[in-house]
Amino acid sequence: MVPSLKFKPDFARTAARFEAWWHGEILDRPPVSASVRPVRPYNGPVAQHATQRERWMDIEFAVQSAIAHMARTDYVADALPIFFSNIGPEITATWFGCELEFSQHSSWSHPVVNAPEDWARVATMQPDFGNVYWQTMLKATDLAIAMNDGRYLIGMTDLHGNYDILAALRDPQTLCMDLLDCPELVEPAAKAVTAAFNESFCQCYRQVSAAGMGSTCWTNFWHDGPAYVPSCDFWCMVSPEIAREMIFPKIVEEMGDLKRSIFHLDGALRLLDLTMELPGLNAVQWVYGDGHGPAARWIDVYKRILAAGKSIQVLANDPADAMTVLEAVGPRGVWLQVGGQFERASDVEAFLKDVQRVTVQSRK
Repeated sequence: MVPSLKFKPDFARTAARFEAWWHGEILDRPPVSASVRPVRPYNGPVAQHATQRERWMDIEFAVQSAIAHMARTDYVADALPIFFSNIGPEITATWFGCELEFSQHSSWSHPVVNAPEDWARVATMQPDFGNVYWQTMLKATDLAIAMNDGRYLIGMTDLHGNYDILAALRDPQTLCMDLLDCPELVEPAAKAVTAAFNESFCQCYRQVSAAGMGSTCWTNFWHDGPAYVPSCDFWCMVSPEIAREMIFPKIVEEMGDLKRSIFHLDGALRLLDLTMELPGLNAVQWVYGDGHGPAARWIDVYKRILAAGKSIQVLANDPADAMTVLEAVGPRGVWLQVGGQFERASDVEAFLKDVQRVTVQSRK
């Protein structure tokens, strides 16, 4: 069921565009995520915390400030009003004993696997979903649900899985050495963290589903059933053989509960073909990285993905970049994420007319 949203009255149309996009199809035009410069003031709380940790862990501040930011935002095109409780992607490492450090814009974990023999402990641990970080995230989500009043979507938190959890527990470079020196110790731990990831996703999805929501997250898609962003940033550091034999099966396992999926491929372009072998995968988010843009530089990559029957999210630098890609690859199976801010809503409408023009031309 598609909820009705006060902050985005035309949400049902956007939901239909995304459903077509998941299938590599097109409705009236591709989904377009864009933002416009706010014209209303921010009327929410101002951070006065003594430490960054206090700010990140302040449930009331997180929810109230997010709602205030959404209230001043015009959700143009297919932009979505979303609250998702975020304590950083390495929250998944806290299930196995890691503590988190916080900066203004991010958080990171302290490794707890200090020797190869410690992997045996990870392999036999029960994940601690009662830890303060995970419980803070769940409580913030509950509060956002209670305060929603039909205004916005509830998203699931940022979940790193499989070998990204192991890299947080150990250290990425040292994990690489363990994979060469003692893979038989790492493999049982990988199975354990993958199972924990699956349980975490089920917990998150149950929470939003009970609130009448479907799936969205830090990647602002929509699906009215279980959907997420499978990933493994760590696998850019290993050989294709290790990626296929050890990591790929864990990603497949993590996708088992998903009805829709978009893979977050961050820099590991040599593993694109392997990524597209993932069973049931709907789409690919190619993250080319700072200094490696614009998106138009990667048109051949987008074409490869589309030719394999997968949809794409185009992370365009600006409207001109987005249009260059769209005109080169066509609108079918394309989701445009337009960087920067439009000055006025009328500028967004003009851009959407150009997108519509390309869509109409493609159908002739």
